[in-house]
Amino acid sequence: MIQVPSSAIGVDIGSRTITVAEVKSGRGGTTVTNFGGVELPRDVVREGEILDPPAVAEALRELVGTAKLGGKRVWLGIANQRVVVRQVDLPAMEEKELRASLRYQIQEYIPIPVEEAELDVHVVSDYTADDGAQMQRLLLVAGHRDMISAHVEVANLAGLKPIGVDLNPFAVLRAMGETSPLEQGNQVLVDAGAGVTNIVVHEQGIPTFVRILVMGSDQITDALATGMSVAREQAEVAKRTAVVGRTADVAGRIVTEQADAFVDEVRSSLDYYQAQTGSSGLSGVLLTGGGALLAGLTDRLETSIRLPVQVGNPFPRWPAPDTVYSDKDLAGVGPSLVTAIGLALGGLE
Repeated sequence: MIQVPSSAIGVDIGSRTITVAEVKSGRGGTTVTNFGGVELPRDVVREGEILDPPAVAEALRELVGTAKLGGKRVWLGIANQRVVVRQVDLPAMEEKELRASLRYQIQEYIPIPVEEAELDVHVVSDYTADDGAQMQRLLLVAGHRDMISAHVEVANLAGLKPIGVDLNPFAVLRAMGETSPLEQGNQVLVDAGAGVTNIVVHEQGIPTFVRILVMGSDQITDALATGMSVAREQAEVAKRTAVVGRTADVAGRIVTEQADAFVDEVRSSLDYYQAQTGSSGLSGVLLTGGGALLAGLTDRLETSIRLPVQVGNPFPRWPAPDTVYSDKDLAGVGPSLVTAIGLALGGLE
């Protein structure tokens, strides 16, 4: 019997742009069949949180019309300061029992009233405590229900049918995480967006640490606009032509200063991870998101954290054979599409 290929669509609503990606799974493997993006009006989304659902929906509706997606069912992603990710240890139990009892066990771990939160959980490991009790180490995710509802509202207003909401760091992991054994330790994924940066440490595809930083490449644009007394459009051009570490001119100095602040936050997050009980060594960093294309950032980050850093491109793993873009073009847009592709891949699971 011939298996009918299945497809799914991921929608990544960022602070400055919306990106979509459609993937299809068939006998020849999983491929990206469609993708696109649209810039948002300023301040309708701030630091990953939707402030103006109708305006965002209008932009999404425009994107859906031009991208010619193959369906209406979509997976959405979230990542902002109103999402909490905590590592917790609870008595071991079957997944069904764990999820059923979660709300009664975790209030002390999250700063959100349980009745106002949507919860998710990922099992990191099972272990035996000193007293012989069987325990589970978990990554607990809690998001404010009204914030999540705003994302669902946008999709509905745009004429789409949201069928799931995922955490953006998990989508990045799904799209880019190396699942084979790593010789030197766990892999780090850093997805640098316009207003939010997601950090994931994982072991063969299992997340062991997640941090959401409310910072991104828009801070560089704002600093350039202020420091050079120019419009944001001119600041964007200056950002794209500057190189981190080259400080001969005003733009270079501002970009380097802002990039160093970003690098310091990433390093601090990884230091925090490694200080935790049970943490593993790190093998290297894969840098994605629009911020990954900032010239000189990979070298700056590599020098600071003393690990190899590479820019990640999803298309070698998830090819797009039917698009009109060259490999060079795909490598240029790939880092910005990682989250949308990862969200779509979640729709195939």
